[in-house]
Amino acid sequence: MDKIIIFKSDMVGDLINFSPCLKIIKDNNRDYHITLICSDYNFQVAKNYPYVDEFIIFRRKSLFINIFKNFRKLFLTKYKYLLQFDGKNSSYFISYLIRSKIKSTICFIKHKKFFGINFFTSRPSKYLLKVFYNNFIFCDENYTNDQNNKSSTHYQTNYFNLLKELNFNITHKKNLFFLDRSYEKIYNQFFDQFIKHKYLLFHFDERWNKYKVVDYENSLKIINEISKKNKLIITTGVKDFTFLKDLNKKFKVFNFINNEIVSYNSANIVNVMVLKNLPVNLLSYFIKNAEKNISSHTGFVIQISPAFNKDIIDIIPKSKNEELDRWIPV
Repeated sequence: MDKIIIFKSDMVGDLINFSPCLKIIKDNNRDYHITLICSDYNFQVAKNYPYVDEFIIFRRKSLFINIFKNFRKLFLTKYKYLLQFDGKNSSYFISYLIRSKIKSTICFIKHKKFFGINFFTSRPSKYLLKVFYNNFIFCDENYTNDQNNKSSTHYQTNYFNLLKELNFNITHKKNLFFLDRSYEKIYNQFFDQFIKHKYLLFHFDERWNKYKVVDYENSLKIINEISKKNKLIITTGVKDFTFLKDLNKKFKVFNFINNEIVSYNSANIVNVMVLKNLPVNLLSYFIKNAEKNISSHTGFVIQISPAFNKDIIDIIPKSKNEELDRWIPV
């Protein structure tokens, strides 16, 4: 049995963006044994993918503990393929030492300026890249130069191209997300009691700390306009952000506590509700069943929505359009 080890110890959205590749690998050979290195955060989603045979969980700021606990799997096991696709320096370092016949990665080219002098760096170093990897592609992160270079800047395209180099037949390009059924009852109960009709979802999180008050006020105008004819569910991330207190005052708020969604205040606006602190696997039910999903380029909203054929409205600064376009699913 050939073994494959994959580094994807980043965020939930990054993992879902990579999800077509998990199916591609299994479609090409059902006997491949896939070991996925994930983070303690994205493991809650990764565990639902049926294509993964074994997990190694890398916990934040615990590099040496991670290595020690998984020493046998990392360094005493021989792999056919190693895919280093999370871009972390620690993952590059560990991948150098793993025994694998073929190692694949993406080399990110960073453009910087120092005292008016333009220069670039790479992650990993180009010198180490050619020593430790025999299958790689460069991703130039000069965001102003994307138009004529899409094939080397769009992340999913890079994944697919690297797999093609390994003679994998690209059988699937759509994002995949598998619902955690342990949250289905909680969603259904809330829907039947409070929502009852079709709705749109608007997700706010810490990205809004970068926006101005006028941006928030304009978004409120959109929310008020939408809510005249539609139910609107506002979900929030687990971190506080600039406009959260104001949302708490304006709308009826629910909080996820002790495995249930409970009312938080007595606001009587019936068409707009705020849901706080939802775990990703519960939030995914609200994303799946919404008519449209609106966010400021929140990774898991952007990546889960197409898995369920849901339209996305993405609110971003114009200046960021080319940079963020790299993450849009194929």
